[in-house]
Amino acid sequence: MSELIDTLMSWAASDTGKTVGGAALTALAWAEASTVVGAAYMKRMIPLRITAMLGNVLGVTLGLIIASPPTIAKHAINLPLNFTRMREMRKLIASVREANGNDLNIEWLKPFMHPRTLRRGEAVFMKGDDADEAFVVVEGRVEIVERGAILPPGAIFGEMALFTTNGKRTATARCIGDVSLLVITYEQFEQLYFQNPEFGLYLVRLIVRRFEMNHREEELESA
Repeated sequence: MSELIDTLMSWAASDTGKTVGGAALTALAWAEASTVVGAAYMKRMIPLRITAMLGNVLGVTLGLIIASPPTIAKHAINLPLNFTRMREMRKLIASVREANGNDLNIEWLKPFMHPRTLRRGEAVFMKGDDADEAFVVVEGRVEIVERGAILPPGAIFGEMALFTTNGKRTATARCIGDVSLLVITYEQFEQLYFQNPEFGLYLVRLIVRRFEMNHREEELESA
């Protein structure tokens, strides 16, 4: 074994060894630089992170060979950061796919909402009112008067005006019996929309279903 090591050391010290070693070092440096450039041009986050991690591995290797502590430190710190961001993105994609196939569990919304109780026949809001709140039915039922739709416990409503140009209510909501609601302001609603993709995707699906329902009702009325 010692003879093999001595042979390799002798070869590395020779002109041929130095030439091959220099070429390998140059190739390693170019490969590391290529991953940096490639990551900068990538538009999808997961491939970007994978390329960045490959560059970090190459960078650490290069830093060890040339004995450069700053290069080693830079890539050794960025490697776990890129891995963590990639794992978070994978979890994010998985949660969005899950949200696309299932209804939203609104339990996590409750800390952002406050309760409100209304009596039988009271209006939650009237068509044409200025809108700044959305609602979740906790107990009782709410009727959307113009559409004749009855909203059961767990239903979210009042969000449509958030997406209208004038911010006005597009229909009247009235209580059928005593009703307990949870209320969230549009300001908080918008923050959750941008911060939580699961909620954002659910909200988009909810809006689409509203329009589909309205379109079917208009077709039935005109038939």
